[in-house]
Amino acid sequence: LAQGGQRVFSFSAYPWRGVCAMADAEEAAAEEPESVPLKNASLQQLNMVKQQLEKEMQSLANNMQALREAEARFNASVECMNFLTPQNEGKTMMVPLTSSLYVDGKMCNTSTVVVDVGTGYFIEMSVQRAKDFCNRRTKMLSDNANRVETMLKEKRKNLETVTITMQQKLYKQQQEQAAAQSRS
Repeated sequence: LAQGGQRVFSFSAYPWRGVCAMADAEEAAAEEPESVPLKNASLQQLNMVKQQLEKEMQSLANNMQALREAEARFNASVECMNFLTPQNEGKTMMVPLTSSLYVDGKMCNTSTVVVDVGTGYFIEMSVQRAKDFCNRRTKMLSDNANRVETMLKEKRKNLETVTITMQQKLYKQQQEQAAAQSRS
């Protein structure tokens, strides 16, 4: 997000929405006539960028947490399928109806399972095929979570840059006020 050492941010065409976006200096100059180098931005503009970055970081963190939780659920499903062996057929077990309510049951079929493949569709699969399905989903979720984590790190760096710039501007402003008071 830096071109020649300069950071740039741009505001949307509708400033009342408070939407800010960090952009490459060259792209911003070509596409957004309202782009301003970070060091030339006012404290109010920097604060808006900071708030937007914090909001985006919170959203990304929530997304990453949801992806990791889904990944853990698929891993738990694979672990459960490890107990579906012909030796366990006919054995008694506790069947979860809710997260805290279990009833007695009997394992009657250990060769196939019904898998929720999304959007309300269920498919009967062999245990091995279901494990493969869960492993593919786990890998996809892990890859997506890693991409979100990379984006989150980039946003964090941008936030640090904006915060440092704000601190520098505040310090400079305080120095100017102190100098003006000492002159009078």
